[in-house]
Amino acid sequence: MEIANVYTAQGEPLPGGGEHKTVLKSGDRLRCLYYKVPYRPEKDAMDGVHPHPVEGVIFVIDGEVEVNVAGESTILKKGDAMLVPVDAVMGTKVLSSMSAETFIVTTLPNTSHESHKTEE
Repeated sequence: MEIANVYTAQGEPLPGGGEHKTVLKSGDRLRCLYYKVPYRPEKDAMDGVHPHPVEGVIFVIDGEVEVNVAGESTILKKGDAMLVPVDAVMGTKVLSSMSAETFIVTTLPNTSHESHKTEE
């Protein structure tokens, strides 16, 4: 059984501040990502909107986040979780005055389907 620690996992900076870490990866099936994103009042949830070719669950560890999925906004607070469906277009914005921390657990793209291939 593989065990990881979010605080000691290697990460990389995000544009505009914050960090991104792949905490766990289960072969070619699942991965667990950690994001710490700063509050930026000028940002809109649709800034950086991007398609999600895979299903995932976003879980808020700390802070408050607006999540826009397929044009519908939802506010998630500490302890909340939300399912992001396959092929949804998604954007986020931190609403709390501190950084927000989230985990996102996703399936990995089906590499047999050409449009879902990713480079790692």
